[in-house]
Amino acid sequence: MESRRFGVCAALTTTVFLALLAMSAAVVPPRSHAESVSTDVAQDDRPWLDSSLPIGQRVELLLSRLTLEEKTQQMYGVGRPRGVHSVGYVPGVPRLGIPPLQLADGPLGVKDSCFGEIYPDNCKLGPSTALPATVSLAASFDPDLAYAYGRMIGEEARARGVDVLYGPAMNIVRVAQGGRNFEYFSEDPYLTGHLAAAWSRGLQSQDVAAQLKHYALNNQELDRHSTTSNVDEQTMREIYLPAWQIAATDGQAYSVMCANNMVNGVHNCENAYLIREILEGEWGFDGVVGSDYAATTSAIGSVNGGLDQSFTGREWGKWYDQLAELVRQGEVSEALIDERVRRILTMRFRLKMFDADRVPARPVAVERNGAFSRTVAEQGAVLLKNDRSVLPLDASSLRSIAVIGDYAAVAHPGGGGSSRVVPYYTVSPLKGIRDRVSDDVQVTTTTGGDLDQAAEVARDADVAVVIAHADQREGEDRADIDLPGDQDQLIERVHAANPRTVVVLNTGGAVRMPWVSDVHALLQMWYPGEENGNALAALLFGDADPSGRLPVTFPVNLEQDCCHSPPRYPHTDGAYEYSEQLQVGYRWYDAQRIEPLFPFGFGLSYTTFDYADLEVTPTSVTPGRAVKVSLQVTNTGPRAGTATPQVYLGFPDTVSQPPRRLVATEKVRLAPGQSERVTMTLPASALSYWNTAAHNWDVAPGTYTVFAGASSRDLPLQKTFQAHHADGAQGLTVTAPDLVAGGTTAEVSVTLNNTGSQVLATPHIGLTAPAGWDVALASPPPAVVPLHDSVRVSYRVRVPHDAGPALYVLTARARWSGLVAGSAARAISLNAIQ
Repeated sequence: MESRRFGVCAALTTTVFLALLAMSAAVVPPRSHAESVSTDVAQDDRPWLDSSLPIGQRVELLLSRLTLEEKTQQMYGVGRPRGVHSVGYVPGVPRLGIPPLQLADGPLGVKDSCFGEIYPDNCKLGPSTALPATVSLAASFDPDLAYAYGRMIGEEARARGVDVLYGPAMNIVRVAQGGRNFEYFSEDPYLTGHLAAAWSRGLQSQDVAAQLKHYALNNQELDRHSTTSNVDEQTMREIYLPAWQIAATDGQAYSVMCANNMVNGVHNCENAYLIREILEGEWGFDGVVGSDYAATTSAIGSVNGGLDQSFTGREWGKWYDQLAELVRQGEVSEALIDERVRRILTMRFRLKMFDADRVPARPVAVERNGAFSRTVAEQGAVLLKNDRSVLPLDASSLRSIAVIGDYAAVAHPGGGGSSRVVPYYTVSPLKGIRDRVSDDVQVTTTTGGDLDQAAEVARDADVAVVIAHADQREGEDRADIDLPGDQDQLIERVHAANPRTVVVLNTGGAVRMPWVSDVHALLQMWYPGEENGNALAALLFGDADPSGRLPVTFPVNLEQDCCHSPPRYPHTDGAYEYSEQLQVGYRWYDAQRIEPLFPFGFGLSYTTFDYADLEVTPTSVTPGRAVKVSLQVTNTGPRAGTATPQVYLGFPDTVSQPPRRLVATEKVRLAPGQSERVTMTLPASALSYWNTAAHNWDVAPGTYTVFAGASSRDLPLQKTFQAHHADGAQGLTVTAPDLVAGGTTAEVSVTLNNTGSQVLATPHIGLTAPAGWDVALASPPPAVVPLHDSVRVSYRVRVPHDAGPALYVLTARARWSGLVAGSAARAISLNAIQ
């Protein structure tokens, strides 16, 4: 017998998978009705084209007309026809009016791609708007800006005929030297999830599907195809999965990409626990799961595990081109194929691919989108130092400026790999500054390759601006977090020659700064997109206020970081051990009492702000109730600016948690002297932690502390509230046979464990199975479930004779009344045989 546990606070989901395995090659699945359908289908014989019908009905109408081969061909990418520059291409079915599905790389723009071309020597990449890196967007702490970012990409995707955009990339930043950190949002699940959800909604407003990537725990690039991320249950639930749940539910993303790596030894793209139990069973995700390129490692294991579409790069069709034959051989159920294709067709209908009212493809607004790229770069810029008010510069008082560095005269719009786009144009720092100042101001430049020359150029200028950089790319991590080459020496020499030096960082994340105590002005610009120079000039001269806040912690050196040595990073024998557990990012620094170089959430402005008068209501919280937090924010400086008040929550000592976690944030723009009261709501889920004993979310009774201020280390305001009568974790356990045979009856039991603090009254426990399966209650539950007790309900599940080999989903749900009402659901896998 197999028993697995799984749950969510106040809404527990339990899903059981039943797998049918072929016992004899002589077993032939029933012939699909669609195989006998004529290929001559008239336009008026396509009822699925009626947009007035519900999507579910349209899907079933179309699915019934597809042959087995046509179904399976919807499940994998193939080599693209000449002239198609999307990286992924799934052929349509012309006889049924199904158009091709085109999928493009992102997430920093719409990438025109030649990868896998049948004519690789004759492929010219087309341009797109190059937006600032995702980490720059994250530094804005602004979901509205994230929505606009996704919407702009959606507009350009529609202009290119793209249906699915690979993005946003939303893995948690765990390793400081991670090669794709610039593509990810942050080290915090709350910030990542809410920004990714807004990004996805913006993209999909243009009838282009977001594909959230890379699910899950793909937090480092080194040996990503062959390593496993080994993580405990609580850490996975509290750190690495919440952002996905927010983006998949609040963001209503249409698709998810499973990653190349393994989690706890199981490949992501055939991980039924992550895909079918959690993503689909618990969160109710009904979209498409597509593979990262080369992430598919099997046919049967992947389709059973929940992979809907496979993309295998230059080996197009590998694995999933076998599916039709596997069905004919009785090794894969056609019902399972239907389930996967049903999701693909649902996405197509959601994108209005068959409808006249799909968002039209319009020419790209190059100038407007460039201006938006500049806005993102400005709002994501983080002012890390501004001693002696070096910034903003007064253009009217300057006679000369020196712009120094490898990227002084060359724009550095983004990192390397699949996210890199060919921009419509670029503006270098040198050009941006020259265009901003009058002709009377002399602007000189040098690469800095000759340190003596660089010092000389700096000495002769009123102000020196050093553009420092660190290149990052997909497929490899950085060896360290140092600035490459002799850039540290360059900064030191330039500053020694001219104390009025501004250092600008074009990096994808944290770097070591041995010179930081000497320089007076330091501006983090990340990878700023095609409008690099114009955004920089606007910030330097005060046309824009740097309103960004760090979405990642900057350590003094790599040795401070949580994951700087094996087996945490790099891996040992193919395994990354997440033994730091919940202590990731600022949680690590707070728990270990380490003073970072710059903390999470930090960022200066050209003005100053005061935070006061914190109020928390109610002060006594009953289960399921939200908490409101408000504070007064005042601009105490001479200029208009944007404040980003942040709220963190400390848990009772009775539960093992880092000192604080981010639970709310807001942005407010204030004129000089202006004051505004900012109110934020903490949902009931903000108080929860993962109870590993119950395999469920739980709320601990006790004292919670609300911290509010400007960053994770600048929290002058504190208030407490009490959580009473917590309902506690109500775990569901489903027990089922290891194997069941078609045409037989399986005994399945569901156990509701009352590990909370209240009696559960009138519990109702139900079990649902696939269509055509019979579920009969064998033993009803009692009237109550006492404290620290459990109730077991038995069912008889009749497996249809024609059920083909597959993993099938049984979902148990429980609800109860009493002092606190609640519900639960759970999914597990059950193997079945014919």
